[in-house]
Amino acid sequence: MIDGSPVVVVGGGLAGLAAACDLADAGAKVTLIEKRPFLGGRAYSHRDRESGTEVDNGQHVFLGCCAEYIRFLKRLGVWHKAHLQRRMRVRVIDKLWGESVLESAALPPPLHLLPSLLRFRSLTPREKVLAVYGFAQVRSIDREKERGLDEVTFEEWLRARRQSENAIRSLWNLIIQPTLNDDASRVSADLALMVFQEGFLRSRTGANVGSAKVGLTELLGDAARRYIEDRGGVVHEGATVEAIDAADGIVRVRAEGWEAVAGTCVLAVPPKELTTLLPSEIAGDPFFARLARIEMSPIVNVHLWCKRQVWDGDFAAFLNTPVQWVFNKSKLWGLEGEGQYLDISLSGAHEYAEMRGGEIVAMFAKELEVLFPAARGAEIKKSLVVKQREATFSARPGIAKLRPTQRTPVPGLFLAGDWTATGWPATMESAVRSGVLAAREVMKARGLDSVSPEVQVA
Repeated sequence: MIDGSPVVVVGGGLAGLAAACDLADAGAKVTLIEKRPFLGGRAYSHRDRESGTEVDNGQHVFLGCCAEYIRFLKRLGVWHKAHLQRRMRVRVIDKLWGESVLESAALPPPLHLLPSLLRFRSLTPREKVLAVYGFAQVRSIDREKERGLDEVTFEEWLRARRQSENAIRSLWNLIIQPTLNDDASRVSADLALMVFQEGFLRSRTGANVGSAKVGLTELLGDAARRYIEDRGGVVHEGATVEAIDAADGIVRVRAEGWEAVAGTCVLAVPPKELTTLLPSEIAGDPFFARLARIEMSPIVNVHLWCKRQVWDGDFAAFLNTPVQWVFNKSKLWGLEGEGQYLDISLSGAHEYAEMRGGEIVAMFAKELEVLFPAARGAEIKKSLVVKQREATFSARPGIAKLRPTQRTPVPGLFLAGDWTATGWPATMESAVRSGVLAAREVMKARGLDSVSPEVQVA
């Protein structure tokens, strides 16, 4: 058990919540401070007044390999509010070449992907053979020994292994764009290889797709608050932290009109926000100064409420169209009524982040009419464009050197966030892992053992 002295967690996103829950379980007196009037960070939802439905800020999915995130949902007692495929099955609709299905066959890994890969309509026979060769190369590479992988793009790595432009766009980028939130031409080969090794080649279940059956706030925020408070913790929502100071083993967190004093503080906020909270002498330390070089990548979601049903699928990926992924929220959430609620998710959405919402809606409504014949002439009752200009850190080459560990050079000050050194891309899994790792570092600093199962940094 931890010694009971106060621990302040700044930031109520997944990273902060995971850290707070671990520390509360260990007996710490946890105070969680979140500037927004709700918990969840970038994984939140709100009720749309006009439609009456919950609207997520973005379509958050997880995979079967996301062990810590799944464990977190079970820990909070909300696993029944999520759905995870028993085997991976993803419809891929190519505007030019028709529909394919990527699915896991009853074969040992990595052969479980072979049947659907050979049937993949978006690749030529030669590209399929070379794709099999590419997967073999991905599986065999030892990322620990190949230290230069973070210095080149995934596209460069693929081209060196005879992958064509079409194969990179239609197969490899199909996975990389949503998981790393950018194009294969911009992301680190090391992180991209990690995605394929962990998610698709290590086991038959690693790429099983999961999602919430309810809004994200109902799934995560409300349950985490109860979990922390039931263990004696205090949660402050709508409280803006103005400054943090750490000296002589004491951390002072100044918020609007009050101050929290503790021996330990876990900062679970975005990197740019973090450095503005610290005193200049701390923020200028090379450990923290490098955070200014972490770039961000945008995500845009286009929410459409159609007057009638236009598509019977649950979710699908798309090729040779601006549409990337479409999620049928009416079906995924079991919504009743004659209309249909669709969410179009656009990762690495640099070109859409500054475009006007009306233009975006018009563009994608027109695309849906081409992709879904039933959508032709269907009235869109309501639309909503949600832009997250700084949704995730940009996984560009060199990012590994910029991601800090959870323990900082300042005694009593620890970090959590999907952008810290977890070995994972900016996902919900990385966020939860960072919180667990931060809590473990707090306990190590106090000479105590962690109460959580071991988390391995990929």
